[in-house]
Amino acid sequence: MQRVERNAARGASVLPAQRAAVMTGRTLIVALMIGALMIAPRAFGLADFLTTDEAYHWIRFTERFDAAITEGRWADTVFVGHPGITMFWLGRAGLMLERTVRDLGWIGAPTTIEHLAWLRLPGVILQALFGVAAWLLLRRLVGPTIALVASFLWATSPYLIAHGRVLHLDALLTGLITLSLLLLLVSWQQQQAGKGGWTALIGSGALTGLALLTKGPALIFLPFTGMLLFALAPINATSSRYGNGRPRLASGIARRSQYALVRFSVWLGIALCAAFVGWPALWAAPEAAIQAYVNEIIFNGGRPNGDGQFFNGHAVGDPGVWFYPVASLFRTTPVMLIGLIMFGAFAGLDVWRFWRRRNTSFDGRYRILAVLIAFAAFWTLVMTFGAKKFDRYVLPIWPSLIVLAATGIVRGYIAAQAWFVSRATAMWQSGAWFARIPLAAFVMLGAIEVGQVVWYHPYYLSYYNPLLGGGPVAQRMFLIGWGEGMDQVGAWLSARPDIRYGPVISALRPTLQPFVPVDVRDITDLGKLPINYAVVYLESVQRGAHPEIYRQFETMTPIHTIAIHGIEYAKIYQLPRPYDQPVHARFGDEIILHGITIEAKQDHLVVTPSWGALVSPKRDYTVFLQMIDAQGRRVAGVDVPPAGVGGLPTGAWQAGQQVAVPLPLPLPPDLQAGVYEIVVGLYDASSGERLPVSGGVAADAARAGAHALQLTTITHKEVRRR
Repeated sequence: MQRVERNAARGASVLPAQRAAVMTGRTLIVALMIGALMIAPRAFGLADFLTTDEAYHWIRFTERFDAAITEGRWADTVFVGHPGITMFWLGRAGLMLERTVRDLGWIGAPTTIEHLAWLRLPGVILQALFGVAAWLLLRRLVGPTIALVASFLWATSPYLIAHGRVLHLDALLTGLITLSLLLLLVSWQQQQAGKGGWTALIGSGALTGLALLTKGPALIFLPFTGMLLFALAPINATSSRYGNGRPRLASGIARRSQYALVRFSVWLGIALCAAFVGWPALWAAPEAAIQAYVNEIIFNGGRPNGDGQFFNGHAVGDPGVWFYPVASLFRTTPVMLIGLIMFGAFAGLDVWRFWRRRNTSFDGRYRILAVLIAFAAFWTLVMTFGAKKFDRYVLPIWPSLIVLAATGIVRGYIAAQAWFVSRATAMWQSGAWFARIPLAAFVMLGAIEVGQVVWYHPYYLSYYNPLLGGGPVAQRMFLIGWGEGMDQVGAWLSARPDIRYGPVISALRPTLQPFVPVDVRDITDLGKLPINYAVVYLESVQRGAHPEIYRQFETMTPIHTIAIHGIEYAKIYQLPRPYDQPVHARFGDEIILHGITIEAKQDHLVVTPSWGALVSPKRDYTVFLQMIDAQGRRVAGVDVPPAGVGGLPTGAWQAGQQVAVPLPLPLPPDLQAGVYEIVVGLYDASSGERLPVSGGVAADAARAGAHALQLTTITHKEVRRR
């Protein structure tokens, strides 16, 4: 009997341990799945393109930060007032990893874009950890199901993926601020349960300190936290009552203030300590570091974007109050948008029920959701006051919106499941399949989310909600282009057989240079030196940069357009080959003769026409170049394709293509003294029919025949330009 009792006691003690082990195992499996879903689209193919900020700033600053840390030059870790220190530490970790694998002989000397991929990698891994940590915290705050759906939406949001893949600040700031907010709520939840919640509060403060080291807008979180602690002060710490039971307002406010002040002081102290420890410049040159921080907020964030902005079809300085709501709406996915709409509907219904039945109360989770709503609204409002606006500046509100959307999706699924189950048995004797419709729809929505992640890889910056028109509509609404697509521009240019003819010009030179084998010059070099190709990037045109330069391209035909997901990111123009004498004559509607260059040799002329294709020519044409005397007799001539013998026939020319091949015109040794005309024209190689010509100086049809163009005249045997 005693043995049985001992075995029963042993079984009773083992069972909770087994359950705990099972729960831990399940938690670990789900955490690994979320981490894998987070990291896969962010880490795969990191050597894709350079964003403008990476190309101009972050690669160079990260390398300088690494050198300063290695050499102990703490005061030299001030590069920009953002200040970006957490990103620099992550980038330095990537540098160290790159050096290690290179020293081991696993990789050779990396290219610029491969080097950038190593710098990006630690930040990508941290993004995955952010997602897993947020899921663990949300399970306690809003429940396992909503937490799981929210984590799935976070992992598959193209907007968050796009910024989580680059060496930049906004995704890093988003993760730090989000976890800090969630830990604040966990601290409040623990305090409500009488557990103090100090550990979570300290963790929140430490993450806020890292956020302050990341980007100046983290300061927005400081007053919000103070107001949040005041609003969430426990009731028993805020109420002092008279005998009639009415709370004394002044005493309640005082107690709330005292509670909030104590916790806020601890929280802020931890944040400042974390910031101090993380930024070496604060150890050696605190005044310079703080000055840079303040100047960045005042002189950069407080003014309109110096390069211009674009909103609702117009180049503007400040896009105005509607920019963030509209831009955020376009960045949602269909599933997220549906979830937000459903959340709004259910929240409105709950509020209506509350007012109808005054004795009811909201679920405790509504306080959590209300805080997330308040945070999203407060952050957006403060950022709206700033004249400088980019959609990524409100990225920190995105996880909060995702939690709200997940709540709407889960509640919608539960309501739909209840409706279908209640009608399945009433309408069909075997209605099991009917009851599974909500689950099938739920799975289908998840498949859509994953599918769009695969489809948009790696150009997640080009994602805009297809329910709102997607990229084609977005490019008429917002400033688009951060360097994405330049890799495709470079690949197309590098494949051109004439790529080494001359340099390429582009407004975003550093984002293109790593992808082409020739020098890339600034767009302002147009007209200053012979240029082969010009890359006109959408962002530059939208914000009205250098209008006098870009107007010149309006009359030209692009030889190629880089379009990604319906957005025309870049138009590539091949510039006319240089010429001495302008002509500007059109042959039919297909080919233009920009001008010519004529060189006199001892026994021949070298005529170099500068041709351009207005459209893709339909036929193979031959150029006739003739010298005729005053009586209209042909004394010298040559008939060859415009690109020369063996060159690309006109039927294979692309619209916008430019060709200039020297054509030798032999002079007869017995050429008599007199005045001779040099005429040119094009004819169909198969039929011999000449193309009609417009513009330029028409040759005398009686002597040169119809549709001929007079280029110049020569007198006697001495060749000269008239």
